Amino acid sequence: MSRDPWLALESQRRRRHWKQWPWGLIALALAVLFTVGMFGLVLIGAASVRPPGDGGSALNLRAYFIALMVAELLAAVGCITAAVLAWRLNRGKVAAGLAIILLSLWLGALSYGLL
Repeated sequence: MSRDPWLALESQRRRRHWKQWPWGLIALALAVLFTVGMFGLVLIGAASVRPPGDGGSALNLRAYFIALMVAELLAAVGCITAAVLAWRLNRGKVAAGLAIILLSLWLGALSYGLL
């Protein structure tokens, strides 16, 4: 490690600390990704329905459905985590609020469908 203050300052400029990331925009991007994934789940669900009178020519999309559900879970947890970080670190509170609203609307629609 050198003792030159200019080198230390330059290395600090190159490396961006995680607390300085735009957490609100990250949360909003994950909420939009969650929304797109929900449309994908609906499309997979519609494609896997067997038409009446068909012996078994429906597509088997169970593996894709499970993989997309895992990705949806990760996106939801990441969105909530990024929104909390954005709110606590003052790094995009408005975008984080929009992300939580969008995520809560989708999770509310899912829970309404399950009940």
